[in-house]
Amino acid sequence: MLERLSYVVCVGILFAFIIHKAKVEGETSPQVVVDIPHARKHQLDGKGIVVAVIDEGFDPSHGSLKDKFSPYRYNTNNKTRDVSETIVFENGAYQFESHGTHVTGIITSLAPQVEIIPIKIGGFGGDQAFVKALQMAATSLAHIVNISMRLSHTGRELSPNVRTALIQLAQADKVIVIAAGNESAPLMKHPYTASLVDLAHHPSMKGRLLLAGASSYKQGRETRAAFSNYPGQSAFGAAQAYFLTAPGDHITSTITGGAFGEKSGTSMAAPMIVGAASLLKQAFPCLDAQALVQLLLKSARKVSLGGQDLPRTEFGAGIINLRSALEYGKVFLSS
Repeated sequence: MLERLSYVVCVGILFAFIIHKAKVEGETSPQVVVDIPHARKHQLDGKGIVVAVIDEGFDPSHGSLKDKFSPYRYNTNNKTRDVSETIVFENGAYQFESHGTHVTGIITSLAPQVEIIPIKIGGFGGDQAFVKALQMAATSLAHIVNISMRLSHTGRELSPNVRTALIQLAQADKVIVIAAGNESAPLMKHPYTASLVDLAHHPSMKGRLLLAGASSYKQGRETRAAFSNYPGQSAFGAAQAYFLTAPGDHITSTITGGAFGEKSGTSMAAPMIVGAASLLKQAFPCLDAQALVQLLLKSARKVSLGGQDLPRTEFGAGIINLRSALEYGKVFLSS
């Protein structure tokens, strides 16, 4: 009798743990953190919004993505417009690099009716390949541009040509979201990220550039992802001003061959912001890129889910929250 009672108690404890774990994970899922359920209640799905994704390749045949890609497809390396994934050698074997596919799946999971313009960076093109990709995005129909890759062939600061191309992209009235990088370092420590901060404040950018950092959710706690670059200290808070944080740790999305898998990085946080921005643009189609960026920054959540303040040196403007952005948008338009 005692053994049976002990067994019942153990099973009960295990069941309670599973329920609690599912509840915690549900409360901290990326869609809930960004507050996509609120957008769904308002019939926001990204319809009519076009997003350009600049990356190293895509899987347009993926069952969850094949209806999402625009007929307008670009490859900086040739004129065939082939945007298929690049084959890379990793872990002792050749395999498809599914980075762009994963990024695209994150965007469409938040904004399922958005139209994706894939722009593939061809190999061995140096900085000129980045320039071509940015020019393609500038002349495209895209409202928002996702850049989850490093725009520097040398690994150092932006080249003058890439910098000019980004300014032209902003002047074409595009919201530009760039992954902040995964060195777990303050932005001003490295020449590349410091050059992005400098560019974000350039008057010709017209406030249309956002840098994306990643947040993490483990055991019910909301923190900066350990790998994510962060604003840190800077003169007049310059590194914090255009920095926005979103879920980017262990994100499940589409990968090569019709499958799904987890990836982590600020590369995953950037499309979270882009997906939310797409819904915001759908809700307020009259707003230009600068106004959309300001709404995202102003409405960002400044307090963690656990009730702790989110320091600007770690999270910049805060963690993206679509509900607040929609509320700010209504106030903005009524004023």
